Amino acid sequence: MKYVIYLVLVFLFLGCEKEDALTSKIKLENLYVIEDDPNNPVKHRIYDIYTQYGVPVYFNDTIGKVFVKTDVTGKDVYRYETLDLAWGFTSYSDVKYNYEYLIDPDEQLKALGIIEEYLRVASKLLYPFNFFVTKSATIVDQKDSKKLYEKGAYTINYRTVLMTGDWTEDLVASLPETMMREMVKSKILNYKDQLAAFNDVSDKVWYGEMWTDLDPHWYDYVDGTDKPRWYFSPSALDDSWFGVASMEPEELAEFRAAIRLAIGQFGFVSAGKFTSLSSPSDSETDLVAYISEMLNHSKAEFEKLWGNSPLVMEKYNILYEIVANELGVKL
Repeated sequence: MKYVIYLVLVFLFLGCEKEDALTSKIKLENLYVIEDDPNNPVKHRIYDIYTQYGVPVYFNDTIGKVFVKTDVTGKDVYRYETLDLAWGFTSYSDVKYNYEYLIDPDEQLKALGIIEEYLRVASKLLYPFNFFVTKSATIVDQKDSKKLYEKGAYTINYRTVLMTGDWTEDLVASLPETMMREMVKSKILNYKDQLAAFNDVSDKVWYGEMWTDLDPHWYDYVDGTDKPRWYFSPSALDDSWFGVASMEPEELAEFRAAIRLAIGQFGFVSAGKFTSLSSPSDSETDLVAYISEMLNHSKAEFEKLWGNSPLVMEKYNILYEIVANELGVKL
């Protein structure tokens, strides 16, 4: 009996020792926590943004260092953690970047104003994991290096939104809304079933065709008027269209309504990417145009403009479920 008790005690001792051995001694550090510095306007603003929205902002891609060990010479060894923009939503591209850092405090504060406005107007589902702001960014190639991002250009990556400085006043005002549109375009791709339904509404043979081939009566609206045929084009729906100044407001509204009916019969809200003489070249071009049109108008406004085109409204309602109800964008 004594031997049995002894063996039980041995097993209990070894079991406790094994459990202690499995207990992690690693101290995990949250490198993305932002610390406040009330004496530094930039750092304090970054802290305020992080506190309110939970999104860190960086002006340097090295975000921290972690102690690894002390080597044989007594020197501390650290692992430096950096932002890696090579990660995509579904892959790793192994792209290398060189950065020209943004160090002007006034420009940094301007960047934080843009970011704060973006976070204010966007739903939480459209928040990136973090923002990284530089003066410019260069993609490094084995043969050549190209400065692709500068003067307000940006890129939306898997975890990080890269922004570059030297913003004009117009960009400061427009960038939050523009970036939100791009974020919607990237996030909406996750809703594959709904997008498949969206893509099935317009017949595949309608994509990339000349409007006059799709509709032999395309020019009926302008024939017999003083307007040249080439006026009748989806480009007239853009406020920058050259013909806006040549029409009275009521005439322009009627003209645009006719164009919407003409392209809306096929379920389209825009022309091709490179020419207004044809329909969108593919479903991706079509989707991008819909998102822009949706974000430009409230639901009531969209229905007023496109409500007489059943295919357009069918596609709109599919996307509305994603953009408004899933992604939380107010339309």
